[in-house]
Amino acid sequence: PDFTYTTESGVMTLDFHPEHPWLMAVGFYDGGVAVYNLREKTNFPNYSSSAKNGKHTDTVWQVYWQENDLDNNLNFFSISSDGRVTCWSLIKNELHNTDIILIKLNTDTTPAPGAGG
Repeated sequence: PDFTYTTESGVMTLDFHPEHPWLMAVGFYDGGVAVYNLREKTNFPNYSSSAKNGKHTDTVWQVYWQENDLDNNLNFFSISSDGRVTCWSLIKNELHNTDIILIKLNTDTTPAPGAGG
């Protein structure tokens, strides 16, 4: 292989930036996301999420690069089993997140009003 990276959690999904193909966004089994710069000869991501900056609490199933935001920052979305769709922006040397959608599982088994039976 051209590149080999060691990670602390299993990689579940990845996406290469369409305009900067050396940037790879990764979603992990433990809920983390990261961005690797394939031009740099390092085994560590350039950006990574943590509990402090909004890491998902469950597996990340998809990451997808988006067009730059209004401030021209690179950004991508992630979706996780925790029900969050999150936008991650690469700002200076940090990864910043904004939750876009929160999907909650309805565990109420009571029939809806008007539901026939």
